[in-house]
Amino acid sequence: MGVSVSGSDLTFATVRRLAVAIVAIFGTLFYLYGPAASPTLHDAAIRECNDHAEGNWRSYRLTWHVSVYPHWTCGDASRPAKAEIDLGWWTDPRRA
Repeated sequence: MGVSVSGSDLTFATVRRLAVAIVAIFGTLFYLYGPAASPTLHDAAIRECNDHAEGNWRSYRLTWHVSVYPHWTCGDASRPAKAEIDLGWWTDPRRA
């Protein structure tokens, strides 16, 4: 019979599995929602979409799609017949 100082029967293997599960969940959530939740990447996507809409801040439509391949799409609301463009998962935050 084992004796525990803390009064718990947690083993190192259990703690390691829990840590791996937490890291995997965090990584998955970052992949799905990270660019949309990050203010820097969101602002970069807004700038790219505004450039696509030819500088008219009122007429762009920026959307974050969560799927197997999450990505930004940008459309020009003043020209709804024109297809939306795919900005991808990552936008360059260094671009001014």
